Amino acid sequence: MSSFAGIPTQRTPLSEDQVLVTGDINHEWVFRTSHLDAHARDPVNVQYRTTRVREVHQVQGVPLHDVLGRVGLRTSEGSKMDELSFVVVASSTDGYRVLLSWAEVDPEFGACSALLATRYNGRLLTRPTLVTPRDGRASRYVRDVARLEITRFGVGRS
Repeated sequence: MSSFAGIPTQRTPLSEDQVLVTGDINHEWVFRTSHLDAHARDPVNVQYRTTRVREVHQVQGVPLHDVLGRVGLRTSEGSKMDELSFVVVASSTDGYRVLLSWAEVDPEFGACSALLATRYNGRLLTRPTLVTPRDGRASRYVRDVARLEITRFGVGRS
């Protein structure tokens, strides 16, 4: 018997150190924080302010664009600059979500330098933290990222 259209295939639950990359991409991918950490770049200092204080932390990780480049966007043939109609939603284990446009993530456009930090102040994280180093506030930082969903925005909508 075939499955019903529109009912997603069940997945094996993620372990506590895994992240799912899904959406309008060529193939889904699940990676472990430790595997991502093996490709981490040199540490960088990030500064931001909270409502009470200015903070500085050292983070180490992989640019978000490099991670997402591995799955390939499901673009439309013949559409001008089609990748600019995609968004990335990073979701944490506690349900906190942040949306970034593809143009922000892609170094050829906005180059917001978003990265998936695998280490924070030298400590290896269980799941990565989405960090946007150029932001003055940490509101778009997503701790314990469990899912990255890439979606084409506006298709079929009027």
